[in-house]
Amino acid sequence: MAGEVALSQALSYAHDLKCAYEAARTRERELGDANERLRKGYQQSLQYARDLKKTYARLQRAIFQSLLGLANALEAKDPCTRGHSTRVADLAGQLARRMALPRAETEAIAQAALLHDLGKIGVPESILRKPGALTEEEWEIMRRHPVTGAQIVAPLEFFDDGAIIVRHHHERVDGGGYPDGLKGEAIPLGARIVAVADVYDALTSQRPYRARLTHAEAIQVLLRERDRALDCRLVPLFIDMLEGEGAPLPDDVDGG
Repeated sequence: MAGEVALSQALSYAHDLKCAYEAARTRERELGDANERLRKGYQQSLQYARDLKKTYARLQRAIFQSLLGLANALEAKDPCTRGHSTRVADLAGQLARRMALPRAETEAIAQAALLHDLGKIGVPESILRKPGALTEEEWEIMRRHPVTGAQIVAPLEFFDDGAIIVRHHHERVDGGGYPDGLKGEAIPLGARIVAVADVYDALTSQRPYRARLTHAEAIQVLLRERDRALDCRLVPLFIDMLEGEGAPLPDDVDGG
């Protein structure tokens, strides 16, 4: 009798163990299935984030290209300014790279240079193309273009740094510039870089109110403007960049 009871208990215990094992296996499969669903969900989320990032980048490029097209159309109306912003962007980008600035900062500077005169869309053509000196009232209108340009690009969150450069590219290190009269290092570095490139290209380009200067003449103007309009540390770097071994000088090409 005792043997039968022991056997019955052993069988019952084995059955319980089997049930517990099967329950554990079932739970393991459920956890595995849940983990697989989580993994797939995570992968889908990552893919969604990547797709969203690509879409946002395409949107950024489309918006920037639209603004660039507007700026180029504005310049194209006048043979004297055609290609000016592109040349300024190229010079400013070269100078930023020569200074070993981070890639993102260099790109922001070059992009801002492409749009630095966008605000001139708000300046009448009679002022932009006037062959003589501007009156004080006309200068007042002309001085608004950095603010107008900054206001146009300000809503673009991805272009925050560029908007600041656009606004301040006509500041002077002696504090006599516009629109805010910033002085010295209070002027953003990107704006100081664009200012040097902008002044040089303007000097070596034909304008309705004066003939283009030669490279040598423009260099003399840049040197005179050190610590007045332009950053005294950037001017020598810019000149070295232009006159580096094998570097083509703007006098060798037709000024636009």
